[in-house]
Amino acid sequence: MVTLAITAGTGAVTTGTAVADTSAETVVVSPGARFVPRATRVLNAGETGFLTAQEGDDRLRWTDYATGSATVLADRLPKPLEYDPEDGRPRGAWPTGFGHGSDTVAVYADSPSPHVTLQQRAGGGATTTVAIPDGQSYVGTYGTTVVTRTGTERATTSLHLLKAGADGVVEQRLEGLPEGWSLTVPEGDSRSAVVRGILWEDTTMTNGWWLVDLASGQIRTLDAHAESVTLGPDTILQVGSYRGEVLDRNDPTVEPRPVDIQNFSYNTTFRMLGNSLVGVDAPNPGNNEYRGDSLFRVTPDGRSGETLLAVARNDLSWAPDGSLLVAGAETRTEFGSLDWGYYRFTEAADGTVVRQRVADIEDMPAQPAGISLGSGILTTADDSKLFMPHTYIGGYRSTWLKTSGRPEEIRTTTDGLTSGRDSDCEWTDTLYCVTMFASGDGFHGRRAATEQGVTMLYRNGDENWGPQLTTGLMSAQLVDLSGRFGIMDEASGGSQVIGEYRGAEPATILEKRPQGAAALWGNTLWSNPPNSPTVSSKVLPAGATGTSFTTLNNCVPNELQSVGRWVYWKCRGEGMNWVKGAGVYDRTTGRSLRVPESEILLGDGYFVAHTEGAGLTLFDLHNGLPAGGTYTDLPQRALVSAADLSENTVRRSGWTVDRFGGHVAYTGDDRRVRIVPTGVPASPLSVIDAKAPVTSLDLRATAPSWTGTWWLSKPAASWQLTVKNKASGQVVRTVSGGEARGTVAAAWDGKDAAGRLVANGAYSWTLSAKPADGQGAALAASGSVKVTGGAAVSRDFVGNDGFGDLLAFTPAGVADFRGGTGNGTGTVAAKVSGPGWTGVNGVTASVPFDDVSGDRCNDVLVRVKSGELRAYTPSCGGALKPTTPYTKVGLGWNVYDALTSSGDLTGDGRADVIARETSTGYLYLYERASSGVFKARVKIGTGWKGYLLAGAGDLNGDGKGDLLARDTAGVLWRYAGTGTGTWAARVKVGSGWQIYNSLVGVGDASGDGKADLLARDTAGVLWAYRGDGKGQFGYRTKVGGGWQMYSQLH
Repeated sequence: MVTLAITAGTGAVTTGTAVADTSAETVVVSPGARFVPRATRVLNAGETGFLTAQEGDDRLRWTDYATGSATVLADRLPKPLEYDPEDGRPRGAWPTGFGHGSDTVAVYADSPSPHVTLQQRAGGGATTTVAIPDGQSYVGTYGTTVVTRTGTERATTSLHLLKAGADGVVEQRLEGLPEGWSLTVPEGDSRSAVVRGILWEDTTMTNGWWLVDLASGQIRTLDAHAESVTLGPDTILQVGSYRGEVLDRNDPTVEPRPVDIQNFSYNTTFRMLGNSLVGVDAPNPGNNEYRGDSLFRVTPDGRSGETLLAVARNDLSWAPDGSLLVAGAETRTEFGSLDWGYYRFTEAADGTVVRQRVADIEDMPAQPAGISLGSGILTTADDSKLFMPHTYIGGYRSTWLKTSGRPEEIRTTTDGLTSGRDSDCEWTDTLYCVTMFASGDGFHGRRAATEQGVTMLYRNGDENWGPQLTTGLMSAQLVDLSGRFGIMDEASGGSQVIGEYRGAEPATILEKRPQGAAALWGNTLWSNPPNSPTVSSKVLPAGATGTSFTTLNNCVPNELQSVGRWVYWKCRGEGMNWVKGAGVYDRTTGRSLRVPESEILLGDGYFVAHTEGAGLTLFDLHNGLPAGGTYTDLPQRALVSAADLSENTVRRSGWTVDRFGGHVAYTGDDRRVRIVPTGVPASPLSVIDAKAPVTSLDLRATAPSWTGTWWLSKPAASWQLTVKNKASGQVVRTVSGGEARGTVAAAWDGKDAAGRLVANGAYSWTLSAKPADGQGAALAASGSVKVTGGAAVSRDFVGNDGFGDLLAFTPAGVADFRGGTGNGTGTVAAKVSGPGWTGVNGVTASVPFDDVSGDRCNDVLVRVKSGELRAYTPSCGGALKPTTPYTKVGLGWNVYDALTSSGDLTGDGRADVIARETSTGYLYLYERASSGVFKARVKIGTGWKGYLLAGAGDLNGDGKGDLLARDTAGVLWRYAGTGTGTWAARVKVGSGWQIYNSLVGVGDASGDGKADLLARDTAGVLWAYRGDGKGQFGYRTKVGGGWQMYSQLH
């Protein structure tokens, strides 16, 4: 015996005989309201209230006219009333004669001996018992008079009146009625009873109607040609053959008053309301009308006049005061249930009709015809939205359940319409059967999923059609569904299609092949070739081959299911009438186990079997297969007893599992769907499919976006996408989301948290998600993306790679960009050359600068021989040439012997220029304005003669531009910017730097996000000093020799 402890409240899972779980954790899902209102019957309309019975219930209710409050009687009907909404009429005979026309409730019982109990005011008064004499059978009670018969209903010999008095029960045989006829009492009140008689002689029918005075037993003969006779306080209405007559009930000598009803249907029910005739048509299934028609007054010329109710049942009951009781609704809806209730109508003295809503009638729960459950989203196909069974049997409803703890309801939507009966429901006698599949990511499909030539899915919460796929198959049938992938078989057994649904984009066929068993789990397809016992996997959509296994007895599977580490297989014999074997395969261990040869659905770490007469039994797999044992050695428990399941239920129609880390759902005979927690811990949250995001993002593209979609094995409570600059490690953007059922779809627009475009370069992304059920570790996925077309990184001119580049001029007037490689060594890439810098374009100074023109490409300040300073705007990655577009900054710049830029010195986010005056050694700041021009110079220092200057960018990590200066003694000093256009006190970097004739603050050339320094010695060797981000440099690294070929390095 093996036992397993599980979540509190779900019971123990054991081997051996399974016992049905009665856990309090089970959730009863609120049903939808049936489109066709609940059928009701007024059994007795009395002076102060009325007695009713309703469909699906065996209780009797007495409702007070004044308050609408209802009292449930202790007595019950022999069985709940049944109604056929498709036929528009009750199933079987509904009870009548409960003391109609009084406040007395008459209840018949045949035990211990036949008798009628007369209860005053629904049990609030005296109780009298009337025994049914031997040889007589009960017909009904009208007021306090009990009517019985001798003989049978079809051959009645006599009718009798039984009245309880002070001295006992008084019996009276009715004289004047024919013997041997079928005698029934379709109408009556406390004063009279209407008797109808029918006699068949061969094919000839003789009809008769009589009015019985219950006080005296006198009989009044009525028109034998009538088809119905109804009573009012002072009238008798006879209707037949499109004609009607109103008789005086109290004086038979008064001439009948004819009423014109020839314009109405034979199916119209009429009653008198005071002096007015009212009518209502019965439900008309032939015209797709299953709820009833309007209640109307008949005009004197025989036409429908004033509408009293938009929709009403054709069961019109009258009370002793002449008022009418009708079940109906004031407003007709095209879809969904009606606001159904009991209405009381009276005719006022001026002839107007007064309407009063007396009580509500509770909705009839919709009947589920199919269910699916994926990632905690329950979908039902039921008759709640519409009922036109020749086209639509109803609609889909989606209910979101909690994904942690008890799976309680969160919200429900009414979705699109559903039709018909799926072809694989042959194992049930249920009239409507829809075999349903959940994708796990918010969509659902059905076996017969083809509408107007396309096989489609439906989105939970949406009324419209979902993704559609034209398969080209004859009568395509959905076989399996997981995420974006689906399997469709041809109903005739020919071909099979593997399809990919792409949301708003057109779906596509990935493969069309001979039909065989197949199953999906995420992007993994399991299938076997025709007539082969070997089952293999491959990854979609590319089709990369995975692992394979062979069924235990080498049988050929006709059915496969897959969830996580488990694959279920089943083989049927010839004719599909018997099973040759079934089992589960463990992908982790490579072992297999035979399982029951019954209806099975595979879940996450378990399977559920439906065995006829045994309900639903769960078998626990999450700890692996038993060593050398059988499936009976698996921990198991009975989830649902056979008695609790709907009759003739089948999987995916009457019961299902949530294989995406969820529970089991089933439909009971009470039309409710129940969610039963499995007690089996779900597998850790994992990615079962992914639409990988791009590895490069060009922010110059129209509406640029980096997107990724990850399909999950079970719901996540929340998720977060973090994007970091690879070089600096700085987080530039965090995108987060709440609960994710089935998928996480994340997008990044290339902007930082402030809405600015990020700088070009390499970025890493990390996706994390927490499991909603708290089981297992958080999910983690990661990757990288190269951003181009964003904000230019300081000194990045070529490559759009976020690395600082070197600008060098040859004596021959060639400008070379030498791109930083970011490989950590400071080496530079092949040159991008721009010739022509000679003559009037001869360069006397150059400053690699930030973007001046706003094209997201860095620009260059160039001073030519005339002393004119120009701002050149080369294209991203383009060479610097004299023909490159430029704007004139100004003249007279030849007064300076040093020009450089340390980046932003004033804290406004724009790079500035530093210039040293030759004659004085003064240092000047040229602050760049928002307009792009430079403001008037500001002196920021004196005594700067003899220094070799290098604008170095941010060396100490405080976000402000710094300056390097080597004095005549070879000491290198760092001047940290303050952000206000001044310098902090200088800090010694090192000595011995007199060996270099050129220093260049090149930005980040090594790829670590920190500003570096290039230095050329007098021998022409270029050295790289890697900045540490704290204002110092590491050991130098040799870049290469021969750099004396350049006359200028910038």
